[in-house]
Amino acid sequence: MSAAVETYRDEMEATYAVDFSRDREPVKARSRFPEYRRRGGAPTRVGGMHCRRNKRWTWGSGRGARVLNTRAFAGAVAFAIASVATSLFGQTISYRTINNSGNANSAAGMGGVPYVYQIGTNEVTNTQYAAFLNTVGRTNPNGIYNVNMGSNTLGGITQAGATGSFTYAVKAGFENLPVTFVSWFSAARFANFLENGRSTDAAKLETGSYTLNNLTAGAPVARNPGVTNVLPSLNEWYKAAFHTGGLASTAYTTYGTNSNTQPTAAVTNTTLANRANFDSTVSTGPLAVGSYTNSASTYGLFDTMGNVIEMTDTVNTGNTVQYRAMGGAWNTTSANLLAQYSSSPTSIVGLGTTAASNSLGFRVAAVPEPSTYALLGAGVAGLGGFRWLKRRQVAA
Repeated sequence: MSAAVETYRDEMEATYAVDFSRDREPVKARSRFPEYRRRGGAPTRVGGMHCRRNKRWTWGSGRGARVLNTRAFAGAVAFAIASVATSLFGQTISYRTINNSGNANSAAGMGGVPYVYQIGTNEVTNTQYAAFLNTVGRTNPNGIYNVNMGSNTLGGITQAGATGSFTYAVKAGFENLPVTFVSWFSAARFANFLENGRSTDAAKLETGSYTLNNLTAGAPVARNPGVTNVLPSLNEWYKAAFHTGGLASTAYTTYGTNSNTQPTAAVTNTTLANRANFDSTVSTGPLAVGSYTNSASTYGLFDTMGNVIEMTDTVNTGNTVQYRAMGGAWNTTSANLLAQYSSSPTSIVGLGTTAASNSLGFRVAAVPEPSTYALLGAGVAGLGGFRWLKRRQVAA
């Protein structure tokens, strides 16, 4: 065999050893370059298009492989978390992720949420609430259906049948409007419904995110530790509506339309920027959620400055049987839009838990369980430890 052919064979076998992870190499190739095995450096004659640095994907060894493995691991974790969120929250509720932990508005003293969380892109709609009613509302337990939803011209859901066999339907044209005439305790039961995997067992409406014990009035109930599906707190709602984003930013917009200028009250040309559904001299009621497509908050929430006032699960410090309500409504005056909802904690309106009107609704939030972060941290730490151990073995 000619010397040229022998050299070519040597180069091909060395290239094969580099292009595939060592656990897949032929036995013969394992023993050809022992120095390469110990030092972790490729033979000097391996180069060109067959170099490891030209590989696009690998679960093998080497610096490039470790970087790609780290990226692949991070991608897998992100995909797993997204999959959990989809299966847990369902396809009918859209969420926005609010990151940049901390970063309170120093002037107002609000918004400093120390964790990443999710919050509904839109207010809960009549369609979503009717699905809830048709799942657990056959007897209308604890008044989760308010008769004004059907009788009031701005209510969007009708009830039919008798107790034990109630059914519910959305009025034509009200499908994507925010649900109204919901009390705080009914909204909390909707959160429990999500927390319990949309169970058909009406008894589970009393447990989960909030332990309600069949209450329909009185002080708002604190969320239970370690739960996921909740009504947003005042700080969670405030940050999602007004924070300008950024990892180390304490800047907040004045209005929840990503603007420091008061939005224009309008019910037409809703695709124009910085517009909202408020002021009863202009508006006659709620509009479909997300109608103001270019007036979202920095994080992408719609209708924080109009449509309906929204509930939180934060107790009103001035009146402990009330909760803090956030956002503008279709009948909020221009003068009150700033004074009541974004200037300071003391000016934010408080509402009683039995309040239910055609200008009051809610959106839900999703707070990751501590175990989620613990598992993620353990996975990242484990990967880092594995890489450190491999480096020690190579250096030995």
